[in-house]
Amino acid sequence: MALSATSSVVAADADPRPADYDIQSQSLDKALVDFSLKSGVQVVADGKLTAGLKSSGVSGHYAPEQALQKLLAGTGLTVLSSKNGTVTLEKTATAAPEPQSSGTTLPTVTVSATADAELSDANGKNYAVYSSKSATRTDTPIMQTPQSIQVVKRSVIDDQQNITVSESLRNVSGVIPTNPLYTPSADRTRIRGFAAEQLIDGFTQYYSPGDRESTVNVERIEVLKGNNAILYSGGSGSPVGGVVNIVSKLPKAQAFGEVGVKIGTNDFYQPFVDINQPLHKNVLFRFTGEYTNASNFIDTVNTKRFNINPTLTFTNNDSTTFTLQGKVSHWDQPEYQGLPANGTVMGKFSAHRKSFIGPADIPDSHSDFNAVWGTLDHKFNDVWSLNVKARYANSKFDEKVQTLFGADGFVADRPFFAPSTWLLANAELYQEQEERSFLGNVTAKFDLGPTKNTVLFGADHSDFIDKGYIDADFGAGFGVGSVDLNNPKYTAPYKKAGLGVNNMFVDNVTYGGYSQWQSTLFDRFHLLTSVRIAHVGVDFENTTSKTVSTANKTKVLPRVGAMFDVTDEFSLFINYSEGLRGQPFVNFVSTAVPEDTITLEGGLKFDFAHQLTGQVVGYQIDRSHVAVTDNTDVLQRAKAAGQQRSVGFETDVVWQATDALSFIANYAHTDAEFTDNLAGVPQGNKLALVPQNSGRLWANYRFSQEWLRGFSIGGGLYAQSEAFLSNNNNFKSDGYHTFDASLSYEQKNFKVSATVKNLTDEDYYQAYGYFDGRVIPSQGTSAYFTASVKY
Repeated sequence: MALSATSSVVAADADPRPADYDIQSQSLDKALVDFSLKSGVQVVADGKLTAGLKSSGVSGHYAPEQALQKLLAGTGLTVLSSKNGTVTLEKTATAAPEPQSSGTTLPTVTVSATADAELSDANGKNYAVYSSKSATRTDTPIMQTPQSIQVVKRSVIDDQQNITVSESLRNVSGVIPTNPLYTPSADRTRIRGFAAEQLIDGFTQYYSPGDRESTVNVERIEVLKGNNAILYSGGSGSPVGGVVNIVSKLPKAQAFGEVGVKIGTNDFYQPFVDINQPLHKNVLFRFTGEYTNASNFIDTVNTKRFNINPTLTFTNNDSTTFTLQGKVSHWDQPEYQGLPANGTVMGKFSAHRKSFIGPADIPDSHSDFNAVWGTLDHKFNDVWSLNVKARYANSKFDEKVQTLFGADGFVADRPFFAPSTWLLANAELYQEQEERSFLGNVTAKFDLGPTKNTVLFGADHSDFIDKGYIDADFGAGFGVGSVDLNNPKYTAPYKKAGLGVNNMFVDNVTYGGYSQWQSTLFDRFHLLTSVRIAHVGVDFENTTSKTVSTANKTKVLPRVGAMFDVTDEFSLFINYSEGLRGQPFVNFVSTAVPEDTITLEGGLKFDFAHQLTGQVVGYQIDRSHVAVTDNTDVLQRAKAAGQQRSVGFETDVVWQATDALSFIANYAHTDAEFTDNLAGVPQGNKLALVPQNSGRLWANYRFSQEWLRGFSIGGGLYAQSEAFLSNNNNFKSDGYHTFDASLSYEQKNFKVSATVKNLTDEDYYQAYGYFDGRVIPSQGTSAYFTASVKY
């Protein structure tokens, strides 16, 4: 890559277009690294030229050559294009005297990094991320953002050869992802002990229907912990634990493509495609798609899913970009309900680990998601810019199951007749949704005295209409049959459980306006303050039971955070925020009330030369006005009175030891519990599905030796402690650990790779969360092979 003071000669991986630069005053070496990450331009300099020099930084909308010249202003250095096209720094004719040398010859400093518009390296190799838009909707360095943010880059997903989004989320502390076998009719992901929500490009996925596990269109995954209510309040409002924002792949200016297939254990077959083709210098197009067909280690289960993602971008390559995106996704599989606690993690008999509960010819369950959305970005001048997004989506899911019914009802962790017999009931859950969402904001960036400021004003509106039914057939009152899980035989066929007529209707309406101010004082103190006037409305009607309820609440939600750079490498931060979320499908005794949340977190972030980055964080989340049964009401309706709390600490570390060697490590301790006894369980009971301890370690090495160049090898460990299956804390799942390993070989036009998961074939049961109970067995050792051609 090259850049001259008089003319720009930028390589294909760099982006020659003007961009927004916000590089703070710091050592020249670090400033040049930030510049390379943003622009994709490689800079090379002799170490003795840059030693001891400081850059005053750059802030504004500039072409790469302009930004670099501003970084070098007053340093006595300029740039020169060498014969091989690399930007080389040299002294100007009137350069200031060199710093005194002790006689030691300093090495040549190579500032080499590549980036797209979101600061991820174009070659996809580096694991570290230095900036994020999700947390503030402004392009802010993570080291200046007083909030816990973790980003899983595409390079991590590829190196680990992850099959699903859920698998990728293990690279983030405190995240317990949804099991991929769980029907896409609810998002069971937990962050810091509480429910989280998946977003796609900032829009809530609510139930996460369709092919939610596909990674083919994932550029990176950004995890924001806590309620994040100022910016993310669609659907029913802000999720308590946090959000998982899936950032989509977008069209690029240079044509490229990849076509491949992944095959693996249990007849796993997954062809995929990623084609990027500019149609004109102002019109860019990209298409990604993936189809999966796989049997399973569980009897009867066969999964078929697909995901199609066309994207079209119109740009003037300067100030305005409009991107139109589409998604069509589908999931198809027999409903898997897990296994009860009795017969697995406890009991006087052992259920067959691979058992599928229900008849083998049960109809498949389905889940679909279809959406189209557009994003307009416009830069008015060096100060003001605009971002507007809108989406229309429709989705549905249809679950058909012959479910267990035990002594504890549908939770079914205990047999109806000891020691091993449960009743069976045919059941169906059907829901369909329609969503219309809009959000927009204007941003101003300016300096005022010793401060650098970014101000954001925005508003959003979301209307999420949900309707459906639940039908169940108990036969003559004792089920449609029974099953002895010690010797299971399913003689009763699955039959449609009812009329299949929609009888439950919910309209979730959320809207609000917000303002946000970010300010950096003397390049050391970073302040983030914001406020949202939030409205959450939930209208619920059950036409069968004649139940009608309405919840409407408007509340001012504050957020304030501060960060202080103790040194160039260490920063301390603290963050306080409040959230508001509706409670649909709940029949309240009196006026329905949304639940409230308060998040407080603080800790230490560090960044050593953009190689060793991470954070250590402590937090507390309080959740109140949770819907619980009112035992004084003869109809056993709900009241908004329950309280819960999660307290813990986490650490996340990314170490780019060399260009070839990368490490990821994380650990979380989570203590999530009920702080009263109103939920029908004792005060102090732990929240279900949440292990107290979990962690991940991963390392990857890319060989640089001539005869091994192109090969890479990786391996890692994931471990978590036991977790309660349900809120009554009667049963626990196993604690467990697994080892994974991968090997790949990549050249310019092709790539082949192989991975082995659960390398040591560990046997264990995980908490599953079906009807607030049950477990799922480990898969055992599995292997996958991927081959693709690229251009």
